[in-house]
Amino acid sequence: MRRPLLAILTVALVLVGCTTDSAPEDTDPPDPGAIGEDPTALPDDIVLASALTAFEACDDLEAHLKDAALDVVTPWGLEGGGGWGPMPADGRAAMETEAATDDAEDAGGDTAAGSVADGAVGSNQTGTNVQEAGVDEPDRVKTDGTHLYVMTPEALRILDITGDDPVEVASLTMRDAYDAQLLLADDRLLVTSSAPQAVPFASESARSGAADRSGSIAEDGDIAFPGQGYSGTTTLTVVDIEDATDPEVLERLTVDGTTLSTRLIDGVARVVVRTPQGNLPWEFPEASGLRAERRALEANRQIIRNSDVEDWLPYAVHETADGRTDEGALLACDTVNRPATFSGLGMLSVLTVDVATGDLALDPDRNVAVLAGGDTVYASPESLYVATTRWIDWGAISSEEVRRERQSEVTTDIHRFDLGVGERAEYRASGQVPGTLLSQWSMSEHDGILRVASTSGDMWGGDVSESYVTTLAEQGDELEQLGQVDGLGLTERIYAVRFIRDVGYVVTFRQTDPLYTIDLADPSDPQMTGELKILGYSAYLHPIGDDRLIGVGQDADDQGRVKGTQLSLFDVSDPAAPTEVDKVVLADASSDAEHDHRAFMHHPASGLTVVPYTRWNYDEISGREDVDTGAIGFVVRDGAIEERGRLAHLPAWLDDLRAELKDRDPATFDQDDWRAQERVWEWGHRGRISRSMVLDDRLVTISEVGVGVHDLDSLQDVGWLSFDQ
Repeated sequence: MRRPLLAILTVALVLVGCTTDSAPEDTDPPDPGAIGEDPTALPDDIVLASALTAFEACDDLEAHLKDAALDVVTPWGLEGGGGWGPMPADGRAAMETEAATDDAEDAGGDTAAGSVADGAVGSNQTGTNVQEAGVDEPDRVKTDGTHLYVMTPEALRILDITGDDPVEVASLTMRDAYDAQLLLADDRLLVTSSAPQAVPFASESARSGAADRSGSIAEDGDIAFPGQGYSGTTTLTVVDIEDATDPEVLERLTVDGTTLSTRLIDGVARVVVRTPQGNLPWEFPEASGLRAERRALEANRQIIRNSDVEDWLPYAVHETADGRTDEGALLACDTVNRPATFSGLGMLSVLTVDVATGDLALDPDRNVAVLAGGDTVYASPESLYVATTRWIDWGAISSEEVRRERQSEVTTDIHRFDLGVGERAEYRASGQVPGTLLSQWSMSEHDGILRVASTSGDMWGGDVSESYVTTLAEQGDELEQLGQVDGLGLTERIYAVRFIRDVGYVVTFRQTDPLYTIDLADPSDPQMTGELKILGYSAYLHPIGDDRLIGVGQDADDQGRVKGTQLSLFDVSDPAAPTEVDKVVLADASSDAEHDHRAFMHHPASGLTVVPYTRWNYDEISGREDVDTGAIGFVVRDGAIEERGRLAHLPAWLDDLRAELKDRDPATFDQDDWRAQERVWEWGHRGRISRSMVLDDRLVTISEVGVGVHDLDSLQDVGWLSFDQ
């Protein structure tokens, strides 16, 4: 029997900055690989939940990889086992950020709920909006209370924010800055970025000691990075910001694979990197026909037989500012773990980096890996959980009836790593839940119990879908199920999850939006205690005080057609009867906060909440297009949402240009008119307010075009710095 091949759900980080103003379309997932030959039943040897086993020696790892690869190799190399799978329909990636403050308890739960990120100071400030107290996550903006560190698509910009007008004191060109993320620990920044394919890394000048102070150690390069043309690399860069006016790149580590997520706890970062299978020079059919394919297949099998373990382990290059380089395998063989059931040839590595000391030195014993893919990362202060979706072979299913029956067989494996033992994250246990997870918010650890919300059946909502909340506890090397609530949102899928102490809140949607409350006080017997059905849905839930939740999502009609950004205020004081006490709808708008919680800001001390929005207008009759983008600030007073004001980063001249275009007939547009229209579109994208925070009784907003400073009470503009200067 062919060895079963599992594939995983790829998280599309690049979509974090995108918004959607329409309901997700039902899309069939691609064929990610077979789980067995029989299209109607699981193979007998499939273990539904199993612990990982570490390889004892390189010979064992090499033999395992070769045997597995020989079973699944094709005339075009290896397919399906390296970490790809169907994309979430709405493009929600789980880009995640966290921090710690005592405001978390005041806000209503274990969550940090918009607290100050690690490195920030003062009780009247906010940083990155976070999920768990004591755990920071990456973002394009970080602050220490005095300076703002902003990753723009071109560079790292450092701003002095002690006055009304921000002042740029330094700028550092960074490689692959378009997707770079920051973590801040003391006077060090860790910058993580990804490249779509490997490129030369080190130049002769860098190896001789001449570091490029632009922030890119040895950009020009004449050493080909092993695996050039590979699917991706991740670069970790440590920047010394002790003198914020003169930042200095200290060292860099570049590794095979792309970043799934990172976490920072007490100055130590855990970087989760996903690497596709091996790095071998595959042969391909030189002509059409079976003979050419057979020749290529045999050539690829011989390539596998001739390979050694180094060809399969992720490769890494470490470089210091004085030009010294060190390169080799990222992992030691005995730090690689495998599940009992073959889960592909890709590797999921958990790297440990002491950001506070800036130590990126290549040390394979400091990292740990799973021979499997990964979809979602969640961390508490003590644990790191990595979830992997296990798909079935949709292509092997011959009828819609069988397909509907087998959709419920998709499951998610969850692996726990202990973060409190030594320098390396230590694997502890694995478990399984039905269906797929929405994002990091689908998991929560409380008093040693993991709570997981998942959707089984049609992952985009359908006749056979339902959702669950499952509780799991570590028993030996397994995460054993303690209890489960099933039957949530029949025919729907999960759109939002929030766990707060012993209560879980789950939003499902297809045509209406049920908000379920789950009593988790007894993990062995969780209960669904309340349900609220309203039109539309919430995609993000945030506690704003005792017994109140704010939901950000979309209003919808009774057919499920979305109508615009909706801010909902929920009273959850009675878990058995949650109510929506107020809502505000921004017609035809969408908000980044619907899919990226870092775009949402709540300041407990003042009660101010800021939510960005973008409204794209298109008149089908006239053909006119327009864009309106900004952020809305509001407070909750007397049980109602009260708008405090609106903020925008669009220049005044753009309003004049939009008004001028509005008076013209698009059918008569000349080249100047179309250039003007393109400028409106460009500013509509670049002028989107993506982040906001409170610093020293002022509200600060950030977009690609600049940083605005506003009075915290009136939201009137008091300062501005343009990045276009």
